[in-house]
Amino acid sequence: MTFSRLCVVLGFAALMVAPGLRAQAVLDSLTSNLNIEGLDTTYDPETGLATAKGDVRISYTDVEIRCGTASYNATTGEIIARDGVVIWKAGTTYRGENIIYNANSGELSGDGVRSSMPMEMGTFFYETDKFETETKLIQKLEGGDTYFTTHDVQNPNFRLRARKITIYPGDRVVMRNVTVIAGDTPIFYFPFISQPLAEEVGYRFTPGFQSRWGGFLLAQYGVIHGDHTLAKYRLDLRSSRGVGVGADFLSLRHKDNRKNFGNLKLYYLRDSDPTNNRTGEERGPVGEDRYRINFQHRIYLPGPEKSTWYLDFDINKVSDAHFYEDFFFNDFRETPEPENQVSLVHTDPAYVATLMARFQANDFYSVGTRLPELAIDWTRRQLWHTGIYHQGTFSAGILKDELGDEQEEDFSKLIRDGRVELTGGAALDPDSRRRYQSFLGLDPSGGLSAADLSRGIDLFSAVLEGAGYARVHTYQELLYPKTFLGWLNVTPRIGGGLTHYSDIEGDAYSNLSDATRTIFHAGLDVSFKLSKTWSDFQKPEWGLNGLRHVLQPYVNLSYLDVGDSQMEGLQLVDRLSPTTRPRSIDVPLFTAVDSLESWNIARIGMRNLLQTKRDYTTTNNGNFYTASSEETQTYTWAGLNTYVDLFMKDPEFDRSLSNLYNELFWRPVPWLNFWMDAQIPLESGRGSFTELNQGVTFMPARNMQLTLGHQYVSDSPYFADSSLVFSRIYTRLTDNWGFSMNHIFEMDDGTMEFQSYSVTRDLSSWVASVGAMVRDNRDGLSDFGVLFSLTLKDFPQLSIPLDIDPNPSGRGGNQ
Repeated sequence: MTFSRLCVVLGFAALMVAPGLRAQAVLDSLTSNLNIEGLDTTYDPETGLATAKGDVRISYTDVEIRCGTASYNATTGEIIARDGVVIWKAGTTYRGENIIYNANSGELSGDGVRSSMPMEMGTFFYETDKFETETKLIQKLEGGDTYFTTHDVQNPNFRLRARKITIYPGDRVVMRNVTVIAGDTPIFYFPFISQPLAEEVGYRFTPGFQSRWGGFLLAQYGVIHGDHTLAKYRLDLRSSRGVGVGADFLSLRHKDNRKNFGNLKLYYLRDSDPTNNRTGEERGPVGEDRYRINFQHRIYLPGPEKSTWYLDFDINKVSDAHFYEDFFFNDFRETPEPENQVSLVHTDPAYVATLMARFQANDFYSVGTRLPELAIDWTRRQLWHTGIYHQGTFSAGILKDELGDEQEEDFSKLIRDGRVELTGGAALDPDSRRRYQSFLGLDPSGGLSAADLSRGIDLFSAVLEGAGYARVHTYQELLYPKTFLGWLNVTPRIGGGLTHYSDIEGDAYSNLSDATRTIFHAGLDVSFKLSKTWSDFQKPEWGLNGLRHVLQPYVNLSYLDVGDSQMEGLQLVDRLSPTTRPRSIDVPLFTAVDSLESWNIARIGMRNLLQTKRDYTTTNNGNFYTASSEETQTYTWAGLNTYVDLFMKDPEFDRSLSNLYNELFWRPVPWLNFWMDAQIPLESGRGSFTELNQGVTFMPARNMQLTLGHQYVSDSPYFADSSLVFSRIYTRLTDNWGFSMNHIFEMDDGTMEFQSYSVTRDLSSWVASVGAMVRDNRDGLSDFGVLFSLTLKDFPQLSIPLDIDPNPSGRGGNQ
């Protein structure tokens, strides 16, 4: 026969030869599910063997096969394909000269097989001399001598050769005896690599020069141990500092549902020049042995699936206060003084209960210890069906304010200098005088009397000694939200509580055995919304598909009375921190419970929102998809919140009127984002100051992205005057070349605080980058560095941050 369908031949043969029942069942299954076409086909009914030659095409469920010749054994289910074989199975293509596919089990095996594997970070292509899969769903693929690459060309500019490879689709690739080849030249060898298909492991390296480190080479090798532990081993060479070694172990168990987490980070460096620091400023002695031990882990009790109990560990031990500042810049920026605590947590729809122990593991960090503390936070919930809601908090613990070594030395000097001036000796230097005034809550532009100085010495002495005490604190609040006339929202609130201190330690408090502060709060929230809609308004270039303006005036009245406990001078743990932002006037949100003071405040404001309709939404990875008309969503195109506080009683600065606050954002299209936070004084006096933080990120062209920002503060009682400008610019010069630069400029004193420049070159599978940075520390010493990176774009991941001291966006909204 010339061209025929084997299914017709098999059906005819079944009638002519009259096979037994089992053979007939096999043929019925074959003819109904498997189809073979070829230029020349034969079938042997006695052996159940079918063959086809010439432009063979085989289809079976989700499998398509094309080849030169093929045979099918109806008894075993094996299809043996030869001569230019191409197999499409479950979206993956396999090519080779000889491939065996089992239609019953779904397994594949063969010689000289070529295929690809999609990953979250890209696709890699491989060729192996021996190949086989396991189970119909392809849970495991194994290969012998294998080459693979991410460079999709006939002659890739890099490839990896593994003597043995095992692929677990959707999970990881395990390789043994691996050689990295650039062109035809071997450049690296690894005895073993275990690469998750969505994790950053493999080998990475960062060479460069930095003024604090000298010439350096940071090397990291990532590998999977077992089924759930990702390990990253570090070997860092710094010509001015020595050799550093470390290991990071990250648990991947339950990584999809994020219920469990855990990591252990170890690092050690024998520092050959510990006095070489970031700023050039003098600091206390630092030893040559520098190290970090970080352990974070969560254990669900009894297990992660249904448990409402878990135990959290957050342990951080470092050699000295400057370790992160010298060697781990990102960690220092995010958490300059890591805490140490262990917490047992119980979650419930109505509350969260925590038993926590916080302790001072590093003597050079100041810590408010809690040994231990029990806290219960009740979520807002309705009481029966009354329409009245309850929320509240309770805590009981043993607390102490433990100072760090440098803080103790600093306070001791302030006390000594203050006593010298008080006895007629040398006067305080300007910086110390400002610190006394700030600590006492005095106007920095005013003077410092002998009585003020004496009181300041007593307070600094109390801080230096540190207060320890047992504290019980509770606050419970009832709310009754109502809507009148269908549009007026009114929520009255009333709450009460107390804070009791006992077993107070310290010679400065010898006359104070216990103390109690009562808390009474009454509040009223009133708001309503007005809106105007223009359904037909269209402006596609600005992302407008209809327009709605929402206007929401609101008033928040808050009256708080904290009973007088005669506790002046007691150094408490949960106290206010310096900030430029207004304090919360909702007592349940006020976490600095030891700093609660009586107030009477009306916060009056108005929100303006501009909203439109968007016919897309986002997936988990941030990509957009077009939604149906039923999925069209409301999108807030722009917004402005303007408010001011009227003080009948100001707990901080004795004001009658706060600054005027404005919070503005505008996000019309994906390529433009503008924000601005501003406050301007409405009256003079301490606590009235000016702040302006604004910035914009936009793409003036398809090949360029700019971020420009300005941060300004003047006359703040907590922070020095500043007018800071920052910028980030990236431009793609050609398809293969890119350029970026970052700047931070302080206009108040004309200092370019930070600048960096980098050039990138796309090498198809690799990206090469060269960059330089300079930081002015205002002490006559500039910090500078040059860095080179070579990043493999897909597999194995070698992502390297170009800037070893990345440029922050100014100093943050809270200064």
